[in-house]
Amino acid sequence: MELFNEVKNRYFQLVFKIINECANGKAKDEILKIIDDGEFEQKVIGKNNQTFEDIVLNKCKKDENLGLLIEKEGAFYPSFEGTKELPLPVRFTVIEKAWLKALLKKDGVRMILSNETFEKLQKELEDFDTPIRDEYFEMTNKIELPEISDREVYHKNFKIIMDALLKEKPIRYNNTDKNGNLYSNKLAVPVSIEYSMRDGRFRVSMYSIDDKRPIMANIFTLSDVKIVDEDVEIDRQTAKNILFEQKYSEEPIVLEVIDKKNAMERCFMCFSGMERSARQINKDKYEIQLYYYLFDEENLIRNIISLGPYVKVISPQRVVDEIVRRVKKSIKMYE
Repeated sequence: MELFNEVKNRYFQLVFKIINECANGKAKDEILKIIDDGEFEQKVIGKNNQTFEDIVLNKCKKDENLGLLIEKEGAFYPSFEGTKELPLPVRFTVIEKAWLKALLKKDGVRMILSNETFEKLQKELEDFDTPIRDEYFEMTNKIELPEISDREVYHKNFKIIMDALLKEKPIRYNNTDKNGNLYSNKLAVPVSIEYSMRDGRFRVSMYSIDDKRPIMANIFTLSDVKIVDEDVEIDRQTAKNILFEQKYSEEPIVLEVIDKKNAMERCFMCFSGMERSARQINKDKYEIQLYYYLFDEENLIRNIISLGPYVKVISPQRVVDEIVRRVKKSIKMYE
C-alpha cells in the first residue's frame, strides 16, 4: 500500500487533517471520529493486520507506528518540536492546480471565496497554464433560465444562507416558484448549498418547518432571506439525516430505451449524477432504473421528456401519467 501517495490514497489527506486538527490537542475519541469519517470501510491496512487507528495512536510495535502524535495529559499532539510549523500548508497536485486555475474563471466562484482567498489563488497560479478551457467542452441538456435581474441580492442571499449553515441557524424567506406563486415568510433549516451545472445556478437544500419535509429551492428566486433565532424542533444534522433517509423514492423510475440516435449514450450523460442500473432486454433495447432525490423529481421528468421518442417510461404510473399530460399540453399549444 502506498500510504502517502496523495493522488492514489485518501490516507495522505487523513494524516494531513489529523496533524493539523491536533495542533492544540485532541482527545482520543475526537481523533477516532476523524479517522472513522475519513478511512476506507476496509479497516485493516497493515501486513500484520494493523488498522489505521492502531498505527496513528501508537498501538503497534515501535517500527510500525507512524509516530505522528504524542500523548500528554490525556490529549494527543503532533510529535513536532513546538507548533510553529502548523498548520501544515496544503499541497496541490498538478491536476488540482489546473482545476483551480480554470475554476477561478467560472461564474459564481466569487460568491464562495473571500476576496483575500481569490486574489491569493490568482497570484499563486498566475504563471500556471491550465489545459481546462471552456471552448474544449460542449455542455448539453442545459436550461436557459432568465437572466438574474438583481445579482447583488442573489449574492447577498447566498452569503446569508452560507452564514446560516455555518451557525446552524434557521432562516425565514419568501420564494416565487416557476408559476409565479409567492410563498411568504417561510421557516426552514438550511442543509446544504449545491450548484447545478444544468441551469448554472446555486440551489439550497432545506428542511421546511412549515411543511415538515425536505425541499430544494433556487437561491435566485428567494427574497427577504434572514437568519432567525426561533426555536425549531429539528437541527441541521437531524434534517440532513432525514434527507438521506428519504433520499430515494419508494420505487425507481424504470425506462425502456431503444438505442437509436445515441439514445443510450444520451441517457447515461443525462443521468450521470444519479444512482442507476441498466440491463439489455434484447438487441438495441435496454431497461434503465433511476434512483433519485424526492425533491428532484421535477428536473428528472423534464430530462426524460427532453430525450425524445426513443425513451419510454414503464413505471411508476404516476410519472407516466405526468409525462403524458405534459406532452399533450405541449402538442395542444402548437395546434
